[in-house]
Amino acid sequence: MPPINGVICNTLTFYDQDLKIMDYFNSLLLRHILTNDANSLLLFGNIDESNLLTETEKIKLIEIATNITESKIPLLVGIFGNEPEGVIDQIESIGKKFENLSFMISPPISEKQPEDVIISFFENILSSINPNNQIYLINNPLDFSRNEIDPESLKKLIEFTNLKGLNDAFYNIKKCKSYIQFLNNNFSIFCGLEEYAQSFFQLVPLNQRKYTGIVSNISNLGNMCSKLYKYALDDNILELLQLHEQINDIRNKIYQVKGNQIREKIGLKYAFLHLYKDFLSRSTNSANYLNDQIESQINSISKERIEATVHYLLNQKLIFQLYFISKKDLYQFDDIIDTFSKIEVLVKQGKVKKIKGPFIIDANTLYRVNFEKKQLVFRFHTSPYSQSDNLVKEKLLYPFLDNSLDPNDISLRNKVKDIINLRTGSYIFNRENPPIIPVSNLIFFDETKETVPYLFSVQDYIRGKPLFQLINQYVNEGKNLNIKKFFDLFNNLGDHLGNLHEVGFNNFFTNINNIGKSSKISYIERFENELEAKIQVARKNNIDFVDDIKHFIKDNKSLIEDEREFVLLHNDFKSQNIIVKDDLGVIKINGIVDFDNWCVGSRAKDFIKIDYWILKPLNNPSFYNSFYNAYSKFYKIDTEFKKKIDIYKLLWLLDEYNLETELLKKSNHMDIIKKSSSLEGYIFEIKAIIQ
Repeated sequence: MPPINGVICNTLTFYDQDLKIMDYFNSLLLRHILTNDANSLLLFGNIDESNLLTETEKIKLIEIATNITESKIPLLVGIFGNEPEGVIDQIESIGKKFENLSFMISPPISEKQPEDVIISFFENILSSINPNNQIYLINNPLDFSRNEIDPESLKKLIEFTNLKGLNDAFYNIKKCKSYIQFLNNNFSIFCGLEEYAQSFFQLVPLNQRKYTGIVSNISNLGNMCSKLYKYALDDNILELLQLHEQINDIRNKIYQVKGNQIREKIGLKYAFLHLYKDFLSRSTNSANYLNDQIESQINSISKERIEATVHYLLNQKLIFQLYFISKKDLYQFDDIIDTFSKIEVLVKQGKVKKIKGPFIIDANTLYRVNFEKKQLVFRFHTSPYSQSDNLVKEKLLYPFLDNSLDPNDISLRNKVKDIINLRTGSYIFNRENPPIIPVSNLIFFDETKETVPYLFSVQDYIRGKPLFQLINQYVNEGKNLNIKKFFDLFNNLGDHLGNLHEVGFNNFFTNINNIGKSSKISYIERFENELEAKIQVARKNNIDFVDDIKHFIKDNKSLIEDEREFVLLHNDFKSQNIIVKDDLGVIKINGIVDFDNWCVGSRAKDFIKIDYWILKPLNNPSFYNSFYNAYSKFYKIDTEFKKKIDIYKLLWLLDEYNLETELLKKSNHMDIIKKSSSLEGYIFEIKAIIQ
C-alpha cells in the first residue's frame, strides 16, 4: 500500500452523553467530507477523543467509515499513549479487525522524555506490530509534554519499512526543512497545522510535493484545502497565497478562538449542524443532547458569524453540500448520476456536468441539472402531506393543453384512466402543435418509487426568474414600473389565462383523478360544504365575525348557484409560478410552472392569487386594466364576475387564516411575529370583502 498524501481530514466525532458513537451524525459527516474531496480520513486524531472513547466505540466508528469509503481512500486511526505496550495492544487489537488500516501515533504524552527514550518508544512499537499496519508519527512538542521527534531520530526510525510518514506541526521551520530531506515515494511529510500550509508547500521542491499532505480540520466543512493542495502541485503560487489567506480568515470565524482545540471542534460542529439543520432530527434524546451541548458553548454573536460564514462558503462553492431528496436520503454527485444512468431519455442528454440545488418549493424538492446537451429540472414530490403524491400532474394536464385530449370526447373517462395508469413516460410537445400556454416539456416522469422513493419528473429548464423577483428588483433599484413593457406584460398574462380557460368541461373536478366521471354532488352543495368546514375551523380559531361572513355568502349565493361553465384552472396562478425574462425593452413570459393544484372549476378562482399577491400591492389601475382587458377577449368581466372573485377569495383567505393559525401554535418566537402579521393581513382582507 503506497504512502498517504493529499488532504487528510482530521474528522470530528459525534458522541452522546454516554460516550456512545452517534451513527447517523457521523455517517452524514463522513459522507460530507468525501463529497468535499478529502484524500483520506484520520479518526480520533486528538488526544481527548482518542482516550475518551472505548475501543468498542472506536471500532463502531471505524466500521461506519469503512462502509462509507468502501476502501477507496485510506483510513488512519490516532493512537496516543505513554507506554509502548499500550499503543501496541491498541494497534494489534484494532488492526486485526480491519485490513489496510493505518495508524498515526504520538510520542509519550504525559512527561518530558530524553531523546533515546523517545527513539526506544517508537522502535518497540514499529518492531512489534504487523508490518501491514502502516505507521505515521506525529511531531507536535507543544501538545506532547515537549517530546520531540528530531531529524536525527527520524533518520534512525525510517529504517523500519512500515513507517510511512511524519505529521509535523511546523512549530520549528528549520527542523521542518530537515524533515523534507526524507521525502520520497515511500515516505510522506504532512503539515499538521493548516494555518502553515502554504509556507510548508513552498519549502518543498515542486517535484516532491506529491509526497506531501495537509492534516486539516476545516475539511470537515469544506473543500478549501483540496483546492490548496492542487494549487501547490500546479505551483500556482498566487492562487495558493490568496486561498490560504482566505482559509485563515474562515478558520478564525469558524473556530471562534484560534489555537484552542476544544473551541475549534465546537465551532466546526456547530457549522456542520447548521449546514444540515433541515435534515438532522432533534426528536431523540441523543440529538437533543448534541444540539444543546454545542449551542450552550457558543454565544449568539459567534453563532451568527458561523452561520453567515457557512452561507458564504456555500455561495462561493467552497462547500459541496450533499444532495438530498428528503431528510432520510442524501446523495453524493456520483450517486445521483448512477441513480439515473439507466433512464434512456436522460442518458441521451450526455454526461452530467453540474447539479444546482436543492431548491425547496412547497411540497417539492428541485434540482437543476446541467447535461452536455441541455439543462433539466428534476422535481421530486417529497412532502408526505401533498395531494400530489399519487400523480405527476403534468402527464394528465399536457394532453389538454395541445388538444390531444378533448374534454367533450365521449370516451374521455377511459382515456384519462389510461393516462393515470401510465407509471413512467414523457410528454414532448410537437412544434407544429404547441401548447396553448408556455410550459416546459415533460422529459420524463416516474411514479413507481423504484428509482427513488418518491414520484419525480424531469422537465426542460425555463430560463428567467419568477415575476415577483423581477418586480422586487425594479422596486429595490428605484426603477419605474409605470412603463410600457409592464403594461404589455400584464396584457400577456391576461391572454395566457384566457387561453388556459378556453379548455372547458361540462362538470367540475376538484380531484383530477375523477375527470370524466359523473358527479354525485352539485357544485353549490360542494361549495356550501367547503364553506361550512372552513367556518367551523375559523370559529375554533376565534374569528369573531363568522356570522357576517355567512350573511355575505347568503346575499351572493345566487352567483354560485348559477355556475354552469367549468374550465381548466391552474389554481395557483401567482407571480412565483410565472417565469419571465427582461430583455431589450420586453418582458417575455417564458413559462408557467407548478401545476400541482390544477383542477376543473370556476374561472373566477384563478384570479385570486394574482390579484392578492401582485395587482393589489402594486395598486396601479393601469395594470388592472391591462390584465382584465386582455382576459375580456375570452370572457366578459363585469361587476357580477368581480363579486364572484371576492366570494372565492373569501374562502381562500379563510383557509389561509386557519392554516397560519395552526402553524402559529407550533412556532418559535420569531415565527410568531411573522405569522401574526400575516394573520392580521388576512383578517383585514376578509373584512374588506364582507363590509
